[in-house]
Amino acid sequence: MSTNFGATLRRRVTLPVAFGLVGDKRFALLDDVLARDAWSPAQVRNHQAERLSHLFRVCRDHNPYWSARFEAFGVNPDGSDPFAELAKLPILTKDEMRENWKQMRSTHLSDSDMVHETSSGSTGMQINFFQSNYYRQLHAAMEYRSRAWMGVHPGEPYLSIQAHGAHMTRKTKLLRNARKWMENGFILDAFHIDPAVVRAQLEAAQRINPVHVHGYTTSCVTVAEIARDAGLTDWPSVRAVSTTSEQQTEEHRKILGETFGADVYDRYGSREVLSISMQCAQGKHHIYEDVNIIEFAPLSEVGDDLSAIIATPLDNEAMPLFRYRSGDEAAAIDGACTCGRTLRLMTGCRGRICNNFITPDGRIINGTYFLYYFYYQEGFKSYQFHQTAEDHIDLYVVPDGTLSQERHDYLKQCCQKIRDDSDGQFEVKLHLVDEIPKRKGGKHLYTISDVLRHI
Repeated sequence: MSTNFGATLRRRVTLPVAFGLVGDKRFALLDDVLARDAWSPAQVRNHQAERLSHLFRVCRDHNPYWSARFEAFGVNPDGSDPFAELAKLPILTKDEMRENWKQMRSTHLSDSDMVHETSSGSTGMQINFFQSNYYRQLHAAMEYRSRAWMGVHPGEPYLSIQAHGAHMTRKTKLLRNARKWMENGFILDAFHIDPAVVRAQLEAAQRINPVHVHGYTTSCVTVAEIARDAGLTDWPSVRAVSTTSEQQTEEHRKILGETFGADVYDRYGSREVLSISMQCAQGKHHIYEDVNIIEFAPLSEVGDDLSAIIATPLDNEAMPLFRYRSGDEAAAIDGACTCGRTLRLMTGCRGRICNNFITPDGRIINGTYFLYYFYYQEGFKSYQFHQTAEDHIDLYVVPDGTLSQERHDYLKQCCQKIRDDSDGQFEVKLHLVDEIPKRKGGKHLYTISDVLRHI
């Protein structure tokens, strides 16, 4: 069976049937989201108005938290101009979400209709929230839409540089492995990059002829540098490289493009608000306005050229977020893009910096690895991992009130787990502090390495 025929069979039959059997509607939604690329600005605006009005009514009828907020700020869910009603609400802060996330859940969806998630805490503190199954499946379709912008289609082989799966639930890991098998994918562990092992894995990955390389920014760059040093720069099948989760610089783009011989793209979203923007072939970041309303609020403390991203996702009925400030910054760009898409433009998200760590024996640990220790955890306001020497990491934690013995024991277990994962190469020391100093510009860094430069 030819490679093209196999990919077509997977795209049109295997994947839609497989996801449909487990109740996942991503392929049923795919044609609709792909068609939205041809919408005019008026069509996008009308769709936003319809979704926003619907979300207001859902909250009025099924969300006591937002219903009370509407009354307090004079929001009319049946108002003729939903955008004017939205503007009456104040910006939703992380502190407000942290304090009220359980009350912010809508009552008309059951536990089986939604997923409990948590943010990474990369901006200083974690947030718990709920997302409906529909919302997550819609944005799985949006991921395929982003790939279509790069000329990549479902079912085509890929090289993914991502989380190793140790922190995943059994179901999530099973689905990921099933998808990898169905799509003929190849996964490299982004969290523990051993150059000798990666070289052999890259040789194996070349044999599946991947058309798409994607993953965490600094992990992709690290792998690209290993490939370049080993002379593994022959990737004729690769059409696109895309990164997410961390800030992408021009130097990153240069290394990735030269190594894999393909155009490089940046996709931006957060755990709370999925699919915010995507870079087109012209290098412009387009805002996915059909699934979000994005505002830019001036931020004098970080410079006149930056604004706070204020997001209102339009499809998450489980826990609606109106005018949510995530902590990320960017700026709106005026004008149209020569790619022909009419979606508004913005700069790339700036400020998401991840420091990688290195073990004494030369293995590189992506900073995102450390976030997983604080997913779904309560009792902590903020944290920071700081590598001060090849064999030493300081973990700073700000407790949320009085730290219980159970929470203190959990932190000790985290320190031990990091030691075990590094085969005893890291000594991890815990520090309970009242405050973690922010860096220049007021940004909180959750990982700092004095040993390995930021790639």
